[in-house]
Amino acid sequence: MESREEENPKFDPIMEELQRIVLHSEWDYFKKDHGRNAADLIKPFNMAGNTAIHIAAKSNNPDLLRELLDLLPEDSDRRQGLRTGNAHENTLLHQVVLCKNVDMVNTVLSYEMEKNLKQPEDGDLLELRNDLGETPVYIAAKYGRLKMLKHMAKYINDMEPHFYNRDFYPSILHIAIIGQHFDVAMWLSKQKGIEKGAFVLEGIMNAKEYEKYGLSCLQLLSSMPSVFRSHHSQAAGFTHNLIYACIPNKGYDEEDEDEDEDDGKFIRGNGDIESGKKKIKKSISPSPVSSRIYYAFWKLVAEEWDYIKEIWKIKKQNMQAKELADFLVSRDKSWRNTKRVEPRTHVVLPVIQLPNISETKKALLEKTYAFRNPIECKDYTPLLLAASTGIIEIVDKIIEEYPDSISHISQHDHQNVLHTAVKHRQKSIYKLLKKYKLLKVLGTQIASRNYTLLHQVATLDFYDVGNQPGVVFQLQEELHWFERVKEIVPGPFQLYRNEDKLTAKELFDLEHLEMLKEARVWIKETAQSCSAVSVLVATVVFAAAYTVPGGTDGHGMPNLLNSPLFLFFTVMDVVGLATSLVSVMMFLSILTSSFQMQKFYKSLPRKLTMGFTLLFVSLTTTMLAFGSTILLTIRMENNKWSSILVSISFFLVTLFGLTQYPIVMAFKYKMKRLWKDLKKIIPNDVMSMSTKRSCKRDYSKYL
Repeated sequence: MESREEENPKFDPIMEELQRIVLHSEWDYFKKDHGRNAADLIKPFNMAGNTAIHIAAKSNNPDLLRELLDLLPEDSDRRQGLRTGNAHENTLLHQVVLCKNVDMVNTVLSYEMEKNLKQPEDGDLLELRNDLGETPVYIAAKYGRLKMLKHMAKYINDMEPHFYNRDFYPSILHIAIIGQHFDVAMWLSKQKGIEKGAFVLEGIMNAKEYEKYGLSCLQLLSSMPSVFRSHHSQAAGFTHNLIYACIPNKGYDEEDEDEDEDDGKFIRGNGDIESGKKKIKKSISPSPVSSRIYYAFWKLVAEEWDYIKEIWKIKKQNMQAKELADFLVSRDKSWRNTKRVEPRTHVVLPVIQLPNISETKKALLEKTYAFRNPIECKDYTPLLLAASTGIIEIVDKIIEEYPDSISHISQHDHQNVLHTAVKHRQKSIYKLLKKYKLLKVLGTQIASRNYTLLHQVATLDFYDVGNQPGVVFQLQEELHWFERVKEIVPGPFQLYRNEDKLTAKELFDLEHLEMLKEARVWIKETAQSCSAVSVLVATVVFAAAYTVPGGTDGHGMPNLLNSPLFLFFTVMDVVGLATSLVSVMMFLSILTSSFQMQKFYKSLPRKLTMGFTLLFVSLTTTMLAFGSTILLTIRMENNKWSSILVSISFFLVTLFGLTQYPIVMAFKYKMKRLWKDLKKIIPNDVMSMSTKRSCKRDYSKYL
């Protein structure tokens, strides 16, 4: 082993010293040492197989690169320096891609031309490929180097050979989307011939490769919900959404002047003409001064606060992803690859019989469902993929662009867009289809294994817990979702049985059996703990009612009866006693419940929420009563310390409210449900006067 290291020049002490020099960017010493033996410049320099020329190509210093090339004694050495690859066969131009200075490309290409180093059998430097079959242009797109990519494109007459690696997959547009470099992807989408690899790769890949890798660019984008606004608006808080709305649409790192350096020669169709028109229009009518000031203000703020800068980057990414999705949707026809429409038959229901719960549970535990195997993305079209991930931007664009796409049914499981959205609990897609008046029509279709729309709701294959606090509210959300979908499913389909002879309700009960067990344990333990706290609070406030602050006179009347703080103490103490006792009753009623599945739909969560709310009020009023008692006892009503003590009391109340934030959110959810129930009581004419009429088209005629 030692002899091999001695023979290897990369482990020579001289080379190790030079590697330290390069590490610290001391290029003057580097040139001085290598000038003694210029032949070493094209020898392997480190374990990655880089030569000294490769190292210099990453320096962002064109003069240094040219000086090192000039040190080589012969043209053959210079030619070898330009074309020799490292251990991964990356040439100088592959290394230059990661530089910020685009003049590095000019140096390499102009040096070959000036010295006349290209031989008849040599290909262009920009067309040389590494061990993965990637050209420098492909690498630039892979790492999101848009400026470098545009500059390299100026030296290329035909971009199409650079769209693919040696294996033809993934294409250059695929690799840009995988890296989430959507600015690069949008520029590439304007290049002639890019559609050939962006969608169906037939003719480029053989059938076996397409079966293994065949994902279109729109399928990739449809599986990235995190890059779209619809995902961030649901997950982010109020402050994030407010800042997001105020930030300019222009990206944080964009300059005021037009950055589009491309001359339009590769733009599809009349793109060059349109680009010229835009530039002329911009030169005639510059942007208003107010918009520039607004942009400059937010840029200054973003430089001071990283939180603002991060939101701005997210907004830019969302806008670029939306723009790219619009382009891909306008050229994607994958929804036409649908299940063949078969003659309809009457729905034949099995004989309705009393279910044997014990036997059914036993069979369910012993049975392994084949359909629970994970489904690959390539089995779903972009429409269904976007519906499963909740990307409303793509689903809405596809339906608007191609109204007939709502008839699309997947080949492998015979599901439509509503089936996919419902089983993945994508309520935003459900609401979108409701606006288009498609729910009842799509809800009558039956998928594979005789699964109706309700059977899709009943399964937990794609359930991701949700955002409800506690398993009780999660189970309630599932029950609400089942009842919500049940409203759009016709009566006969609600009794329809799947291949396992189970109705949707029976399947729901069996699938949620474990969740029901967890909910029972959770609600019992919570009710017991909270009832103990409520009893403790009731004991304290009851004793406080007979311990009057300030004492009493000889007739038993409070000495501080006329003080406003005493009245405040009395009201808070009475409210605290009443709410704590009622909360005890609520928790006791929970403990004496039967804990059936249907009880978790409204009854038990409502009692739990009411008990939490009353307990919160009782604790709050107890804290306020304590604060007023302190003020009355030490008689500091006009002292500066009074305000401090009151502030401490309110701080404790606020702190308690923050610790119970999930419960507050559950209460907010209950208020929304109550408002929906109240709207059913209000006459429709009154509701129509206060709501804005929808302008959405009716797409049900396309089915």
